[in-house]
Amino acid sequence: MSKIIREMPSYYGDYVCTGNSTCFDVCCNAWVIPMDKEAADRFLNYPGETGEYLRSNIFQDDKGDWFINLGSDGRCPFLTKDDLCDVRLKAGEKAQIKICDVYPRERDIRAGYYRLNCLMLSCCEVARIFYEDCGDTLEFIRNTEETDEPEISPELKERTDILLSFRDGLVDAIQKGSFDRNLFEVHESVGSITKILEDAIYFENNKRSEEVFERVRSLLPDSDSMLPFFIKEVPELKKWIRKTAAYIAHRNLLDTFQDGSIEGPLFSVFRSVHILLLIALAIYDDKGSFDVKDMVESMHIFGNIFEISMHNISLLKEIRNRAKDEEYPLGENSEMRPYLYP
Repeated sequence: MSKIIREMPSYYGDYVCTGNSTCFDVCCNAWVIPMDKEAADRFLNYPGETGEYLRSNIFQDDKGDWFINLGSDGRCPFLTKDDLCDVRLKAGEKAQIKICDVYPRERDIRAGYYRLNCLMLSCCEVARIFYEDCGDTLEFIRNTEETDEPEISPELKERTDILLSFRDGLVDAIQKGSFDRNLFEVHESVGSITKILEDAIYFENNKRSEEVFERVRSLLPDSDSMLPFFIKEVPELKKWIRKTAAYIAHRNLLDTFQDGSIEGPLFSVFRSVHILLLIALAIYDDKGSFDVKDMVESMHIFGNIFEISMHNISLLKEIRNRAKDEEYPLGENSEMRPYLYP
């Protein structure tokens, strides 16, 4: 027997899917839905008319992966007019594909002896709880559990200790405002954000999101001069952005354990926040006002693009080497030193 540490945000147990009762953009809508192999096999072998119905609404790509074939309106074909799952209604809960059973939960994110359970903020209800119900800062629940997993080596334990200590210190500093300049000044990110938005894969078939991203692109050249006024007009924005940055840092820095790179996950924190800020600015520019419901929508639009696709997540982490730094013209590796702002 060995022991692991399991951590989750304090609001983890508060989430319950509200379906169409309060959700303004049901998650079975507007993005390509990949199927796990087990679910694809169930669909392919399900008997009778129900099986024919299931198979008629899925397709296989050139790589052999299976997907649900969205309708012309961008909705999942199994989503009823009442926003209920027809797979569950006709074939039972066990027939559901894995992502529909799990989302928006992300379980057992691993780093050595550490496990994280979290909830994706692309879910409207999770974002509502996050911004409305659980205070100004992130709080976590951490427990020790016994497991049948083999004991990790002392070297791996030390590596885990160092990573968690660094991450937790960064999260604390972000929430105290120590990185406000990095979070709220986007002028040095405009070039990379322009490239990211060009290279991203857009799963959405959602008119509202398309309008918002089009406005983001149009505002990019003037965004740095517009943001101070926006931040002043919406006093709670700084609290929401700090909390979001802390959430992203708390989750994303665990990737360092897998790939050994600290720069990429750090980049993703600040680039994510800057893109989120620009989405919020676009909504404010469109409406002339901005409240917590707009913040929820902003995070939902961001999350549907940058929380689900590994391609898009990798764009946020991409390291672009800075131009030669005149302050250190003779410094070691001055031309290749990573640009550690977003």
